[in-house]
Amino acid sequence: MEKKIFNSTLVIVFSFMLAMLIYNAIFGSWILIGLVLFVIVGLAICFYWLRWQNQFKYAYYLFGIFTYPVLTINFFYNDGIDGPTFYIFLLFHLILLTISSVRGYLIWSLINAASFLLLYYVGVFREDLIPEMYPNKQVVFLDHAITYPACLTGIGFMVATLKEFYKSQKNKVKEKTKELTRINRSLAKTSSQKDKIITIISHDLKNPLQSIMQTLELINKGDLPPDEMKFIHEELLKITTRTYNMMENILDWSSFELKNKSTRVKEIYLQELFEDTLEILKVIAKQKSISLLINFKKNPLVKIETDRLLLILRNLVQNAIKFTPSGGQVSLEVDSSTEWITVTIRDNGIGISRERLDKIFEQDIKSTYGTENEKGTGMGLHLCFQNAEKLGGTIEVVSEEGAGSSFTLSFPNGHNT
Repeated sequence: MEKKIFNSTLVIVFSFMLAMLIYNAIFGSWILIGLVLFVIVGLAICFYWLRWQNQFKYAYYLFGIFTYPVLTINFFYNDGIDGPTFYIFLLFHLILLTISSVRGYLIWSLINAASFLLLYYVGVFREDLIPEMYPNKQVVFLDHAITYPACLTGIGFMVATLKEFYKSQKNKVKEKTKELTRINRSLAKTSSQKDKIITIISHDLKNPLQSIMQTLELINKGDLPPDEMKFIHEELLKITTRTYNMMENILDWSSFELKNKSTRVKEIYLQELFEDTLEILKVIAKQKSISLLINFKKNPLVKIETDRLLLILRNLVQNAIKFTPSGGQVSLEVDSSTEWITVTIRDNGIGISRERLDKIFEQDIKSTYGTENEKGTGMGLHLCFQNAEKLGGTIEVVSEEGAGSSFTLSFPNGHNT
């Protein structure tokens, strides 16, 4: 800002000096003409250093050093306190303050005040030292009439420049504030997504890994016959492979979500999409002695964000297994119409209380325990509800405490939207 003000001020003062050169030439003030020419040369040097050499400091010091000697000469040869010199004192002081650092304010203020008092003393008590330069009162009036408006113009320009700079900085602050607000919202969103993703990973991988651990414990006991041991090894390899694939898909999708990339839509038959996940869920159900019945009334071709759909499937089926006692039954039924597909998960477990049912999909991060004290986060159904909405679908729940629950996911297949 200081460079901009200084640059513009030099141009204005230079123009003012040219006007003074013409004015003094008309009235034949040769001393003042020489003084004005000296000032013009000094201004040209300052302008050169500032504009082409980018030497603000040199230009600033040169301007400050020759200001007060020039004003002193002008005072003596422009009728002392009867002339307009003191208008220029204020103007140049304002210029110096505008382009100075805070440390320079006191120095220039002291120089200005000392110079003013000294010259004013001379003008009042030593008038004999000041030659009379004005031929008549008309010239006195004309000199004041030119100098005072010129000083007002200079002051007005600097104030306008400062106000414009303030306005510009204020707008920049507003833009920065908006940008920071946007970044904070983005960070809050990312943090929220991160928390949800951690919950998803914890929720969806915990049960398969527990099944693998239970199988390994069974093998470790060493009480199984060779043929059954072979079968368990084969099943263990299958569930481990499927769990690993599921983990890769979840982590891949999680990374994708955190980077806020566009949606990943796939076209696939539903039975093929659900196959690996359902095989893992069967093992989890079997280890709790629960029958998992699967019925594809139709096998629709879907065009959808498969990661979100699988997330909902895993959560709903694992919840059904979790809240169904040993020996119970969980069923999954898939059906479709022209535009909509329904996936219904039913169980004959402990059911849901009326009070809990009213806020079943709210974000209630409280640990919940299944029929065998399986611990959960309380986030699963909330995530299901959110992701169902993102798929353009809904989840409906019917439940009776002590008689089981039924969750129905409905969503468009994507081919008619």
